[in-house]
Parts: sequence; structure tokens; C-alpha cells
Amino acid sequence: MELQVDEEFSTQIPPLTDEEFAQLEENILSDGEIISPIITWNGFIVDGHNRYRILQKHPEIPYKAFEMEFPDRYAVLAWICHNQLGRRNLTEEQKKYLIGKQYSAEKMGAFKGNQYTLSDESGCSPKGNNQNGSQKRTCERIADENHVGKKYVLNAEHYAKGVDAADEIDPGIRQDILSGKIAPTAKDVSEVADAEPEERPEMVRRLRMTKKEKDEELKRMREIGESLQTARKVTEESMLASVSALVDTMMSSCNRCFHEFPKLLDDPHYRAQLIEIMQKPKNYILTIETGGSPL
Repeated sequence: MELQVDEEFSTQIPPLTDEEFAQLEENILSDGEIISPIITWNGFIVDGHNRYRILQKHPEIPYKAFEMEFPDRYAVLAWICHNQLGRRNLTEEQKKYLIGKQYSAEKMGAFKGNQYTLSDESGCSPKGNNQNGSQKRTCERIADENHVGKKYVLNAEHYAKGVDAADEIDPGIRQDILSGKIAPTAKDVSEVADAEPEERPEMVRRLRMTKKEKDEELKRMREIGESLQTARKVTEESMLASVSALVDTMMSSCNRCFHEFPKLLDDPHYRAQLIEIMQKPKNYILTIETGGSPL
């Protein structure tokens, strides 16, 4: 059977670096054969895309293909992601993307051990029994398998959708994000999936910007705003707009801190201190709401 490459299957495989690919090729040539079989489904490669690339360069190298049975392509995608998550050299972005893609695929086709069954629309119906006989929902099982929380799995699904949406606008950005070549926040990536089509190109452009570039752009916008403000009469309405911008900036800065230092929210010790700090703006708002003056 002639091997075929399915683009969606292949994009789930974190690509090797040039050095890793060269080492794999050297090992295969040294062995004189491809020892690990290439896994296929209906002739499409499920696992072994890099080995297949090497075969194109060295068609004389013997290999074996092992055909697996899956009920549908969602089951294949779930298996690929689950299998790739067993690698030890994944970036945090690759791990999050694979978990999100696995969860999405399982909601469509539902993975249970080495078997596949029908799934409800939510993807969170009980699937299978653990050793104690208690049932676990899909998201909870995936969370346990990867030593993360249920919220991480749900956020990862949204993140993966954002990565794919961005790659439709800017082909190649998926690899740049997952390899760490560019480092947008998970929040910025996820928001691409929720945006209207006409808003996405600008959002994707900003994903490629460094923090320094974003800060410089924000500085220019503030300078423009300040120049416009001095050129016109200051009113209560314009000051309300300024207060709104300040609040948005504060929330954006906080979200960036929480993304880069998740223990601030996850660790009870830090979370308690964070809540204490946040009481200051909370009390400030309460003073205004009750008719008092914060001055």
C-alpha cells in the first residue's frame, strides 16, 4: 500500500529541529533499515512522518508499515496527540496545543483506553472506568494523564483553536508559536479564535510582535492621545475614556503577570496575598459606589 500524508495529521506532530532530523537520518542509514514501523490508517501516515521524509531521500532503505484500525479521523487525531504527549522534549506551547487538540478530537469521537466510542456533544460525559471503578469525564481523564488541572485542558482547547485560526491567516505561524520562535501570550493566541474574521489579520500581526515592539506601539498611541487631548477641550467624557484606558491597561498587565507566573493564582499562599492586594482597588470602587469621595 502506498503511503500518503494527511496535512491535518502531520501538523499535529511537533517537527524535529534540523539537528534532530539529521541525527535520525544518520541513525537510519547506520542501521540500514527503519527499525520502528510506520503507523498508518487507511494508507495515511499516523506516526512516522519524519521517517517517511527520509525514505523519500533514500528509497532503498527497507521499512515496515503497521496498519491500525480507527472508526474515524477524530479517533486518529486523538491517538496522535496522546502519543505525541509521551515525548519528553515538548515545549510548553506544544504540550498545550496537543492537549487542546486531543480534547477537541475526543469530544467528536471519544477516546477510551485503546478503544473508541461515541461521545456526547459536550465531550465531558463519563468515559470508561478507572481501577477503582469510578467513571471520569474526558477532560478530567486527559488532565490526570498529563498532570494538569481540568481548567488547563479547557483553556488548552481554546488555545489550540486560536493557533489554528492564526495559521489560516499567516501560514507558518503555528510552527513559530509552538517552537517558541515567537512568544505571544496564551490569552492573545486564544482570542484570535473568538474574533470576527475582519479583526483576525491585525490580531495575528500583533502575535508576531515582541514585548518591546508592543510597548513602543503603546507608547506611540499614548503620545498621539496626549497630543489630541491637548489640542481639544478636556471634558468629563474624555476623562472617562482616559479612566477606561487606564483600567484596561491595569487588567492587561495583571493578566500578563498571571500568564507568566501562574503560581500567583494556583498557589494558595500567593493567591491569599494577591487577594489582599486586590482589596485596595476593590475598596476604592466601593467608596465611589456608596457616594463617597476616594480623594
